[in-house]
Amino acid sequence: MANYYSGQHGRLYINGSKAAAVTNWSLNSSMSPLTTTTLEDTDQTYINGLRSSTGSCSLLYYQDGNNNSARDLVEKLMKERSVGSTSGVAGQAENVSLKLYINDGTTAGKSVTVDALITSAAMQMAVGEVLSAQVNFQVNGAPTSVDL
Repeated sequence: MANYYSGQHGRLYINGSKAAAVTNWSLNSSMSPLTTTTLEDTDQTYINGLRSSTGSCSLLYYQDGNNNSARDLVEKLMKERSVGSTSGVAGQAENVSLKLYINDGTTAGKSVTVDALITSAAMQMAVGEVLSAQVNFQVNGAPTSVDL
């Protein structure tokens, strides 16, 4: 019997903690081939080159006590001034461990875990909508685990 997975099967973990109110996540990987073509060749040839991965996620601003996954992720990039009156000085952005998880009905599930740099964070609020954050990230190096 074939299994299909939908959004209800997805989860996101931030630094090991399950993120609340995630509406979607995505992970994109690409590879830049390196040419091995020599002067006497009539067609280009390639070998595998460098891989790069990026991704994004959308989270609702869901407050449960002190826990707010959207805020926690946005604050990895957005930092307040660290020197009161100096406009160009703020804390450094922080890396984050993200586990993009698929609940496939097994104990372990399927997942990819990466170290990531938050490259952009946007907050959206509109009448009749829930406050949300759209976060984009760049994977730093190879994934720490892949089980798909």
